[in-house]
Amino acid sequence: RRDNIQFDGLARVSHATDASDWRVEFPFVVVTPDSEKEVRRVVEVCIELGLTIIPRGGGTGYTGSAVPLEADSAVINIERLEKIGPIVMRTIPGVEAPVSTIAVESGVVTFRVSEAASAEGLTFAVDPTSQSASTIGGNIAMNAGGKKAVRWGTTLDNLISWRMVTPQAEW
Repeated sequence: RRDNIQFDGLARVSHATDASDWRVEFPFVVVTPDSEKEVRRVVEVCIELGLTIIPRGGGTGYTGSAVPLEADSAVINIERLEKIGPIVMRTIPGVEAPVSTIAVESGVVTFRVSEAASAEGLTFAVDPTSQSASTIGGNIAMNAGGKKAVRWGTTLDNLISWRMVTPQAEW
């Protein structure tokens, strides 16, 4: 939608940094897709326009990975990609017993997944201190952990599969 493409000062300023508080450049545009399906086309158009692409979730990272380094950049804010499925038991190759799994979109806030697990008497292994604002996509990108990581591993240790749009605009 037209209102998902923002050039205004407020959108650009609020997407110029993450929790690192580094500020280098303001993004040229902020795009907020309504669905996972829209992401591929957004990336494709950004490539055509020669824009540097910066995916962004909750903006809670301390590494500066969501900080625009060039003025000709597009921040793709994935916070609206928040579908969360039910917990499903699945058989995973190399694992003897079925395991509990949950399919979520990249914009789902980490704490929502923890709540879904708790409701089923389970524990979600990833619990960064930013879990009330961080997103699953950011957890994957940064391999988030938290205090439970000592026992159950980090995000990548608990990730069975994912689907993403590559920097070449391919699934």
